[in-house]
Amino acid sequence: MKKEICAWIFNPANALFKQKKSEKAVGYIIYCECPEKCELYAKGNCVAFENKCPYGSRGMATGYSRMASKFNSWISDFKQAHKEAYEATLTQPKKLEYFMDLVYAPISHLGLNEGIDFVDGGGFGFFKGKPIIKREHFNEEFITKQIVNFIPHAFFGGVITDYQEKEVPKFLLWLKQLDYPLYEKVRRMNPDHNGFNAMTNVGRKAILQTLNPNIGTLKDIHGGIWTWDGEYLYSNNSHGSFMLIETREIQECRLKPKGNVVVKICDDAQVNENTEFID
Repeated sequence: MKKEICAWIFNPANALFKQKKSEKAVGYIIYCECPEKCELYAKGNCVAFENKCPYGSRGMATGYSRMASKFNSWISDFKQAHKEAYEATLTQPKKLEYFMDLVYAPISHLGLNEGIDFVDGGGFGFFKGKPIIKREHFNEEFITKQIVNFIPHAFFGGVITDYQEKEVPKFLLWLKQLDYPLYEKVRRMNPDHNGFNAMTNVGRKAILQTLNPNIGTLKDIHGGIWTWDGEYLYSNNSHGSFMLIETREIQECRLKPKGNVVVKICDDAQVNENTEFID
């Protein structure tokens, strides 16, 4: 029996871009047939935001425009009718994941591989989901032939070089963290592949509190440099907008993060076996 696991509303009154007054509110619902068995759901993720999942589906309900007297009441009624799902905080996964009998592999350009029987996410197009592959196919031979050594070509010809230079190293890093025994089998089959040497965590997003302290620096949106000591963030040159006075020089600023803070990794030495990655 399918269960509502997430719901949200498109409210034209709060849209990022200005909408016509005739634009109607729309409610969206994600259903799952087996959330208690899904590894992604247990992690707070769901592929159905952007993909077609064989174990789930999406529903839609159309409300009223802002010109209608029932506009606000319909939104309130929708929230109440789907209260548990509306309060859920599920997100689309951002890295390689196993779930049920499938593999979610959000690798750019992999969908162009006509040699793969995709569950979803195959073919050309900007609005297709990320690749989903059957777990039974996902072994070292398949990975070697169809992913690691795949050479994608653009629609009008020409090799897409970013795939081998960026996507394959990223995939190998994900695989190493998700399934180390399988990663080792792939490595033994491809000992000279450049992707292994190009693997890096630099630029990935992770939870600050799970990084090694006193290694590398972090940069804020104003260009300020920060150091993490395991408890506090320190900066001698931050120009944060939260300052009470206008100043050209900050002797030292010390902040203690509240809750999990997401940062970009700047040095591979910041990573340890307990580091929690977002992507």
